[in-house]
Amino acid sequence: MNVSGATTSLESDVVSPGRNDQTAQSILSAAVASIGSVGISRTTMEHVANLAGIGVATVYRRFNRKDNLVQQAIRYEAEQLLKTIEQQIAGLPTVEEALTEGFVAFLREAHRRPLIRGIGDGNVVVGLPMIAQGGAMLIEIGRTFAANIIEGFQDKGDLPEFDPKPIAEIFARVGHSVLLAPDGLISFDDPYAAGRVVRECLMPAIAAQTAAAATEGAS
Repeated sequence: MNVSGATTSLESDVVSPGRNDQTAQSILSAAVASIGSVGISRTTMEHVANLAGIGVATVYRRFNRKDNLVQQAIRYEAEQLLKTIEQQIAGLPTVEEALTEGFVAFLREAHRRPLIRGIGDGNVVVGLPMIAQGGAMLIEIGRTFAANIIEGFQDKGDLPEFDPKPIAEIFARVGHSVLLAPDGLISFDDPYAAGRVVRECLMPAIAAQTAAAATEGAS
């Protein structure tokens, strides 16, 4: 699976510094910490510069305006989240295990990251603008990531060829909805209960796609 593939497709016309730019990485880490702590409106370029231990002019050279920095910070934190999840699911032998553990790991890791958690739950500290700026991005990143998992097993011949994006979209939207409204009949704090959502809701969809592909191949 390619983590960067889940984020590079989201590159837009905003200024994006090089991935090997250590100063930019320090700025992004500081921005993530600031936004997760005090929200977008109270995060300033000056505050981020102070947290990063650099001059504010350097921040403006890397990110020409605040909204660009915010978008890049969300993307950066999402990429760090996916890297962590990828490490936890590496080597799992079946798509069911990979998707199940990936979903459980996403909920666990997202809860530990104030910026990501704030995108989903609309925490007043983070503010509603965070949902608008980051919610769609999280869904697209999650969809691409889940699709990459499925495609990896297709490449190995464990699954037939079919378009994984619709199933991956459901995966991503369920994860986002849990962040948005975690309380309900299903206890997503329970890893087993969270895993059942994948096993009982998503895996039947994959089984149906597999059966359809087999039928097409036989005809």
